Amino acid sequence: MLDTEGFDAVLPDLQAANLYVPVEDARRAAGAGGSFNVLDPDHGGKIDVFVNDPADAFTSSRLERRILAEVFDVPCWVATAEDVVLAKLRWRLTSRSEIQWRDCVEIASVNDLDVAYLRRWAPELGVTSDLADLLAKDSSPSNGD
Repeated sequence: MLDTEGFDAVLPDLQAANLYVPVEDARRAAGAGGSFNVLDPDHGGKIDVFVNDPADAFTSSRLERRILAEVFDVPCWVATAEDVVLAKLRWRLTSRSEIQWRDCVEIASVNDLDVAYLRRWAPELGVTSDLADLLAKDSSPSNGD
């Protein structure tokens, strides 16, 4: 887990690689859980860094379930499709963001999601209704099946 001390150890490496890190946002996330961005100004790339709050069982589960993938030919750990959907539905609770919803619909349409896992976490995260809507939409005849 990245804590404030760990972040302070990593920051010089990120800066030496000519990456922009919003230091105060990163320290806040490292100390209390949350996220921050690392930007590559030379290429326009952006990485969202999520720091685990040990008290958040869902976030801990997401980290345990992560998978190794290649992104732009770089091996890295990424969240499973199910965990991305659940996280986006949770973020959407306060904003009702159509962008988050659209992302969930797109993820569900191209992945064979573990519905049992989604249904296990939905009540705990408060997203049962939105998940039901998403699963109904994904199984509807209009999705191209």
